[in-house]
Amino acid sequence: MPRTPRVLVVDDDRVTRQLLEEILAKEGYATDSADSGEAAVEKVKQSKDYDLVISDIRMGGKSGLDLLREIRASGAETEIILITGFGSMETAMEAVREGAFDYVSKPFKIDEIKLAAKRAIHQRQLLRSGNLDQVSQVSAGPGRIVGRSRPMIEVFKLVAKVAANRSNVLIVGESGTGKELIAHAIHAESPRREKPFVAVNCAAIPEALLESELFGHVRGSFTTAVADKPGLFEEANGGTLFLDEVGDLATPLQAKLLRAIESGETKRVGSNNTSKVDVRIIAATNKSLPEMVKEGTFREDLYFRLNVVTIETPPLRDRKDDIPLLAEHFLAIQAQVNQKRVLGIAPETLSLLVDYPWPGNVRELAHVIERAVALSGKPLLLPDDLPPYLMAEPGKKLRSLEEVERDYILEVLKETRGNKGAAAEILHIDRKTLQRKMQAYKITLESERDDSPRAEPAP
Repeated sequence: MPRTPRVLVVDDDRVTRQLLEEILAKEGYATDSADSGEAAVEKVKQSKDYDLVISDIRMGGKSGLDLLREIRASGAETEIILITGFGSMETAMEAVREGAFDYVSKPFKIDEIKLAAKRAIHQRQLLRSGNLDQVSQVSAGPGRIVGRSRPMIEVFKLVAKVAANRSNVLIVGESGTGKELIAHAIHAESPRREKPFVAVNCAAIPEALLESELFGHVRGSFTTAVADKPGLFEEANGGTLFLDEVGDLATPLQAKLLRAIESGETKRVGSNNTSKVDVRIIAATNKSLPEMVKEGTFREDLYFRLNVVTIETPPLRDRKDDIPLLAEHFLAIQAQVNQKRVLGIAPETLSLLVDYPWPGNVRELAHVIERAVALSGKPLLLPDDLPPYLMAEPGKKLRSLEEVERDYILEVLKETRGNKGAAAEILHIDRKTLQRKMQAYKITLESERDDSPRAEPAP
């Protein structure tokens, strides 16, 4: 028979303590409580069998942070969630550094507490079972969102808050900042997690075909429609539809998307019949939709329908504290994929990575580490394993973001032997955007036979 998870609730407020115990007991956990940090420390020392401790941070006597440190120092293997209503960001960052599993802000929502407890206990159960393969997948999987910086902590909190409800979400940020990973995380933590997550890149499909992709078509509705085909709305029924690069939608399609969102109904191309769909929309864009609304290129009513909750993914240059963590994360993945014994990153290499402005953001960093691991024959990544454009000369003037982006595009084109399609895929932009950037930066291919890319000197 499975062991019942044990949870210790710590709060000097009796009402809050009893409320938390009641919430957790209804989830099937065995609960215990303490009215102070001192009492909690004694309970943990006497019985190191708690799976989870949930504690308020600000209490008389020992604080929740003091409790966290003492539990960690005691060697007790329990996850810890802290609850705070004061100075949230600095306190939360300290909690994360000290090893808290999660933190929750007051006034908390019941679903937020339940979700945090469920995740913490799941991790504890994996560790207790000794199934280290599963733990490794949870902590270092290729699709995991990695970060401990202040901007990413804010993103994590928004994901946790929005996941449990039905609201549409708009994720904004530069290319390569992990918008689709955020969308996946919202879906995975939501009540829709068992239903489909369907993604479509609105910029990658020609306008004439995108309507059929989204809404489906019936046989004979156009020349190549040889059979009925359901649209992505129908495929995502009950789950989540992720509309990447939604700012690239043509105006007629914007109207049809708005109608589908408002009515909860879709109509296949060439049909007069409608189908009811229950779909949560998560949209993403690297464009400024408010500016597009002002210019008249994006419908204001659709913008408000999509923008119920906004999550902004920070560029990598604004979260430099995460670069070492991300680099090690990608290194572990690529070493395993390539079956190479690359164990770490030399300090001087790490310094170059941290100082670089990363115009391609996390995606560019992942590409750089993949390249370095593939070419390296040493146990540590050294500076000469990095692409030449990352190697700054001593005393050299810092380059502009445009110069860095130009060099990065040139490097990717060289690695793909001038294959624009492959380069666009690595850069995670559509081919037309790549062509525009090549024109802007005066990057040309020498000939059709020799696709070696070259760039005219920057002015």
